[in-house]
Amino acid sequence: MGVPRVFLSSTFTDLSDYRTSVQAAIRQFGAIDVSMEHFGARDQRPAAECIRLIKEESDLFVGIYAHRYGFIPKGSDISICEMEYLAASEISLPRFIYTIDEDQPWLPANIDDGMQREKLKAFKEALSQRHICQSFKNKDGLAAQVVADVGRHITTQQLKKVGPGIPVNDAGLESLINNIGFESAQSPVAETEDDWNIRRRKTYERNRGVFLTHIIYPSKRPEQDFDVYIYLIRHKSESLDDIQLAEFFLGPYWENRTFPAIQQNGFIGISTSAYGTFLCVCRVTFKDGQQIYLDRYIDFEMRRTAGV
Repeated sequence: MGVPRVFLSSTFTDLSDYRTSVQAAIRQFGAIDVSMEHFGARDQRPAAECIRLIKEESDLFVGIYAHRYGFIPKGSDISICEMEYLAASEISLPRFIYTIDEDQPWLPANIDDGMQREKLKAFKEALSQRHICQSFKNKDGLAAQVVADVGRHITTQQLKKVGPGIPVNDAGLESLINNIGFESAQSPVAETEDDWNIRRRKTYERNRGVFLTHIIYPSKRPEQDFDVYIYLIRHKSESLDDIQLAEFFLGPYWENRTFPAIQQNGFIGISTSAYGTFLCVCRVTFKDGQQIYLDRYIDFEMRRTAGV
């Protein structure tokens, strides 16, 4: 990817100031915004040209939605905004979706009713099923969110790939260690393949092959961002039969309580809802009496995968 081109989709009349803030932030980041302003800043932009720009000249798609569904061209039953989203989905562009906080005050003149309202509701529901949609309250917060998400995505695409047969870049480790100035410091370069494999093996042995993992979904509970499922997995095995009990500790928001879990249908875990990231600590007790402690940072990075 060269200079990334970001297609910005939204209605215009109600979100003009929001668009301006996002566009400025995208340009400051060094990306190019591809926007309806090129068509004279109007909701009734040429749908065919928008779709062409998405499919031929865009690398990323940012959709911003408030309380208007948008212009429906003659002969169509969906708005240009929804057409743009579908075009981006058709070619699997990374899509970042932002919707207005429902509690945010909004001009009644910019709130759809009737058929438009129903179509917008259905569109938003479809988006929430396919994406982790982030809410926004003001233009500055929205711009910051977009830059953080788009920037993180672009950076991850530029990370060096590793794998069998791919040359290893030492990232300047030798010069880095030499510049530290500690003669007694053990350089990472000194670690051999055997050393690293021994460390990996000891971790497997210490944990008896058991680790914590988690998945997230958009929350069904009000005022929560995600429903989180935290559970035990075992390396190269489905069996958890030697585990007596797992105790999950999530922190102050959960009143510093410990939540016990036993095996049910081959599964040991808990579910909760959250609006922020947190650390989970888990004590696993085996049937032979041994105990181990595991931890898992419950991040929401999957919200940035731009949809399923």
